[in-house]
Amino acid sequence: MNEVITRQKLLNDVREVIHDAEILVKESAGNLGEKARDVQERLTARISSLREYLGEREDQFADRTRGGVQEVDRIVRDHPYQAVGVGVVFGMLLGALFSRR
Repeated sequence: MNEVITRQKLLNDVREVIHDAEILVKESAGNLGEKARDVQERLTARISSLREYLGEREDQFADRTRGGVQEVDRIVRDHPYQAVGVGVVFGMLLGALFSRR
């Protein structure tokens, strides 16, 4: 679960960087020379490419996550008593760890 949160945070952070870069490119458009305009065009192209890449990866990540959730659901439905037992033991371990602090 921690990996899911970390990946989602990374995707959100990259989206923010892309958004900030787009704003920077748009705001600096009027004050650029010829070489800077070339750099701006390349940066805009790379931002678009990165946006597409992230969209594809996000879809793949969502599909894998959905598949994992469905697998866990199937296991819990096939073995409900064992799942409850694991949950109880896990809860007791967490309780013991937090009560020590």
